[in-house]
Amino acid sequence: MLKKAAMGTGLPVGLAEDASEAALWLIHQGLDGVGAVLVAIEDGFNNPIKIKRVGNTQKFLEARVALCGPSGVDLLTGDASVEEIHFCKVDSPLLLIGQAGIGAESFDIELTLGVSGGATASVSQKGLSLCGSTFNRGADVHMKLCESNPIARVAKNRDIEIKVDLKNWQILETLAAMTYVPSNELSRMKGAGAGLIDNN
Repeated sequence: MLKKAAMGTGLPVGLAEDASEAALWLIHQGLDGVGAVLVAIEDGFNNPIKIKRVGNTQKFLEARVALCGPSGVDLLTGDASVEEIHFCKVDSPLLLIGQAGIGAESFDIELTLGVSGGATASVSQKGLSLCGSTFNRGADVHMKLCESNPIARVAKNRDIEIKVDLKNWQILETLAAMTYVPSNELSRMKGAGAGLIDNN
């Protein structure tokens, strides 16, 4: 549902899937992954990402996390010339932590995030370590790759009960419905559904 809702606001399919996986990672840490995605997608995606390189730091200006968060993780793990990612005016710092968590699991790494206001987060195969709680919209976030020993994979229990606030679920349903094709003759003529004649 999160993936469909993100697509309904204009987020490309792959990035919508990334956002929904990051939300699930946050939920497994006991955090509000659904709310983190809703904050990140509520303004839609009409403006291009603005980037700037300063030495070994890659900056994402006015960072829309659903668009640039996965790229930031990929740059830290795949480009040796990038030592730090600076996300400016982040719309959903909590979702960025979830994206870092997915990256940490995928690449067997540890990432640290410092949020303006003093909060810090460290993500690795072991999970999440938080210090502080100021993960507000509009904060700046610095993300770095930690030089630590590889951490053995930790089996995680994925059979948890996920509770979603009813109001948030209704918002998700409304946004997801934006991806649906109208059920009418014109849409069927253009290829939706089984078509006008279903005898092949």
